Amino acid sequence: MSVEAAVFILRLLAGLSLLGFLAVLFVIVWRSMRQVDRQLATTRMAYGYLTSLPSNAAQPNQVEKRFPLHAITTLGRSASNTIVVDNDFASAQHARIVLEGGQWWLEDRGSRNGTRLNDVAIDQPTILADSDVVGIGNLRYRFTLTSNMG
Repeated sequence: MSVEAAVFILRLLAGLSLLGFLAVLFVIVWRSMRQVDRQLATTRMAYGYLTSLPSNAAQPNQVEKRFPLHAITTLGRSASNTIVVDNDFASAQHARIVLEGGQWWLEDRGSRNGTRLNDVAIDQPTILADSDVVGIGNLRYRFTLTSNMG
């Protein structure tokens, strides 16, 4: 075998090794991306919803709005919240609803005007139940779980 043939074979083997390495790297990255996507889909999954309730009898035709409920749902005036509350009595970071240990918790985040659960002010994280009413400023939201969460 000539030197040129040996060099050609070595180059061919090096090229095939490089392609094999790139294929393995692609598979590893692909699997990691799918795993991250599944984890993100879980955090985006809606477990239920919050429904805005009419704020007063003077506006009987007020349209209800439904907001999806995620494992961590934040409420407040700031655009960074999951649910932006358009109310002068709401703080920028007003309240948070969290699924923790199989229970739903409502907590006030140090808001100026407080958070209410079924018209009672809360001062510590409190367990939520299906159909509870959460009060932020002078707005109210009904907490509703989907049938698969119970």
